[in-house]
Amino acid sequence: MLGMGLNDFCKQIGTVMDNIPDHEAPARIAEILPGLLAVPDLLKPEHRKLPSNGYGRHDVFLCPNDRFSILAAIWPAGIYSPIHDHLTWCAFGVYEGVLHEMRYRPAHSSKNCAHAIKTAFFEHKAGMAGYLPPDEPDIHCIHNPTDQTVISIHVYGGNAEKLGPNLETIYSVET
Repeated sequence: MLGMGLNDFCKQIGTVMDNIPDHEAPARIAEILPGLLAVPDLLKPEHRKLPSNGYGRHDVFLCPNDRFSILAAIWPAGIYSPIHDHLTWCAFGVYEGVLHEMRYRPAHSSKNCAHAIKTAFFEHKAGMAGYLPPDEPDIHCIHNPTDQTVISIHVYGGNAEKLGPNLETIYSVET
């Protein structure tokens, strides 16, 4: 697939959001995301900056109408995200490298603790995109299983700068 520029990709997201129900947007965006992932010079040096600890997020584009955000996530070798769900919908794809994604369903929650049970595993290679279904549990964990830095591109509903990390709940695994 030939790469598309960031402006064209953003216009396509706007068209998707104008013409289909919100709950269908992540799947449709995941279908067009590989075109953006194919752009070799998409990211500026500041989008590739490794965090001092954990994984990093860098704003690539924030829609001026707060409809969506595009972020670059930087995954140092071997790192795991926490098991988490999101405040808004999400589509994502691997720009460089390989990521593992584990999906979960809620087991039970108490006032102080949320538990999840693993339901699926996905291996995402460079150029591949996926999404979290907004009408199902959107609990997952992302892992860089390699010894190199991996970069992924995430498209979130809303303004990522205003939302913050877009994590609603952190879960532990049900034993």
